[in-house]
Order: sequence, then C-alpha cells, then structure tokens
Amino acid sequence: MSLDSEPAAPRGIPPAGRFALAAALCSSVGQTFFIGLFGGEFRSAFGLSDAAFGTLYSTATLASGLLMFWVGGLADHVALKRAALGVALLLAAGAATVAGSAEPLGFAVGLFLLRLAGQGLLGHLAVVAAGRFATARRGRALAMASYGFILGEALFPSLVALALDSLGWRDVWWSLAVAAALLIGPGLYALGRPLVGDPSAEGPDARAPEDTTAPPRVGRAGLLIDTNFLRVLLIVLVPPVVVTALFLHQAAIADRQDWSMLLVGRGFMAFAACQFLASFAAGRLIDRFGARPLLRVQLLPLGLALLGLGGLTQVPSLWAMFIGLGLTAGINSVLAAAVWVELYGTRQLGLVRGVFMALMVVSTALGPIALGLLLDAGVTLWSIGVAVMAWVVLVPPLATPGRQALRHG
Repeated sequence: MSLDSEPAAPRGIPPAGRFALAAALCSSVGQTFFIGLFGGEFRSAFGLSDAAFGTLYSTATLASGLLMFWVGGLADHVALKRAALGVALLLAAGAATVAGSAEPLGFAVGLFLLRLAGQGLLGHLAVVAAGRFATARRGRALAMASYGFILGEALFPSLVALALDSLGWRDVWWSLAVAAALLIGPGLYALGRPLVGDPSAEGPDARAPEDTTAPPRVGRAGLLIDTNFLRVLLIVLVPPVVVTALFLHQAAIADRQDWSMLLVGRGFMAFAACQFLASFAAGRLIDRFGARPLLRVQLLPLGLALLGLGGLTQVPSLWAMFIGLGLTAGINSVLAAAVWVELYGTRQLGLVRGVFMALMVVSTALGPIALGLLLDAGVTLWSIGVAVMAWVVLVPPLATPGRQALRHG
C-alpha cells in the first residue's frame, strides 16, 4: 500500500498528546527552574550557603536521576493511569516534606522526592505515553510533551511570584502538595484512562507495512553494549549537556561578552520561542520522514550557536547563542524520544528511556564541570565553538544508525 492510499490521521489533539501535555506541565513542580524560584527562601530557612544549597540540590538530582535507571521500566508494566496517580502522590509527598521540614536533611529528602516524581517520572510518563499510544501522529504527540515543559517555564514563575506576595513559602508548598494529591493525580488518572494496552504492538507501523519483524527485546545491560544505542547517545546527549553547561555559566559568559541582564532575559525569551517552533516542526517532520534524517542535522544550529558566541560581537553573539540553542533543543526534545521507538519499539520504551535519562543526568552533571575548567584555564569561547562544530560536522553522519537498524514499533 502506498502512503498516498493510507487513511488520513484523525484531526485534533490525540488522547496521548493531551496526557503528554498535562503530565509535562505538571512536572514543572519538580523542575530546576521552579525550585530555583524559592532559592532565597530555602537558603534562609535552612541556613544554607549558595554552595551548600547547590550541593544538596545536585546530590538530590543525581540520586533521583540514577534511580531512573531502574524505575523507568515500571512504565512498561504498570497501567498508565495508575502510574500517573502514584507519581502524583509521590510529588505531593515531596512538596509536603519540603513544606514541613525544619532541618536540611528533611529538606534534602523533599528535594529528592520532587526531582524523582517531577523532573523524573512525570516527564518520563509524558514521553512514554506519547511514544506508545500515538501511533498515527507520534511525532506531534511527542511535541505536545515538549509544549508542556515550555508552557510550565512560561507560566509558573509569574504565578509563584503572585503567590509569594500573599502567602509564606511554606504555605505555597503545602498548597502544591494538596493540589498534587487532589487535582493532578485524579486529572492525570482521567486523561490516562483511554490509554491502555500497546497499540503499536498489534501490528507493524503504518509507515513500514512490509516490515513485520518485531523490534528485539533488550535489557539494561544489553543497552549499554548495544552499538546503535551508544551511537545515538553521541548525538542526542549533546544538546542537554551543552545547554546545561552554558546556562549554568551564563554569568561568566555574560561578563566576557559584556551582556546586560536585560539583554540576557530577552535572549531567554528568544530561546523559548525557537524551542517551541522547532518542536512543532520536528514533530511533523518525524511523522513524515522518521527520526534518521533529523539525527544527521539537528546539531547544526547548536554548532553555529557556539561559533557565533565566540566569533561575533557583543549583541549578535547573544542572539546567535540563544537562537541556535533553542532550535536544537526543540528538535532534540522530540527526536530523543522518537528515535528510541524506531530502534526498540514501544513495549520496552519505559526501560529504554529510563536508562537514557539516567545517562543524561550524569552527563549534564559533568558538562558544567568541564566548561568551568575550560573557562578557568583561559580557553577562548571561539576555541570551544570550533571544537563543538567539529563534533557537529563529523560525528552525526557517522553515528546515525543505518536504515536496517531502525525498526518501527
């Protein structure tokens, strides 16, 4: 059957897309930007220095991220609606622990629960739901998850500022705990009710009707020695590592480039806008052409961003960096989910993404350290840009798996 004779996909947001959007939006409570909004209150309440707060936060993040190596696979064995309800209750427990803590140790436990439930599991369930249940428009459903993350970053800072004007920070976190238990949990349970079974497992993918071979089953250890998995990591781990490193060291870079904080704020707005547009386009391109073509080219805007950062003058360098990073980050947010479906199918998507997320957490923890050492050693931004661009040009064409490796699940 030719592509032209296939029935058109139904219009509107698919149920998997609605769940992905809502789960990703609700994951904001455990994301870095949200917790950082209370940084001053946390340091004052628990007597923490900047370094101590950063250490607690990094430890909680690393512990929760590594735990995803094992718990990510639960999404393959527990009904989505029940998993979402359980994670929402875990999020509520984290918020309540933070609100009720009197000592740094209790606060650290709360941070761990928030990072595991919010940044880890809710975001994970959003992507797994989109990848597993949106068989006809998988790329677009995966883009909906990306929209949820972006929407949270746009809405919650203002909402938190308004809440802190009339409530103490502990009251805000108690309110979040109640909302997670009574609103987020039941809401995601309801959105997840239509999403049962594994529709992709019922037959071959519509874009590859002649391929009836089921994707191979792999375990966690098998993934770590699978050359296709490792080759894809060389591409899809680059954006989160580079973006995290540059944003964490944004103050040092701003000093070097003579950027004002007002200009940096406008740059972040451009980053968010480009990320949204790139996610939108990537979802449609993946639906039409698959993940492989984008794997080859998605790092190009990032490479140009780093070259522009080091090679252009003050203001153009800022726009080059934020626009280029936004474009690649938007594409990668969809591509880094879709490619695992094409390689391994949907039955083990939770396990595969859990391993990927654990590796991403470790790599993004190392990225800022490496950039800090380079800046301290006096390495120029131009030299860093040239090295990154060399990777961008040479690695993706060589690392992208061949067509025979990509199996539509």
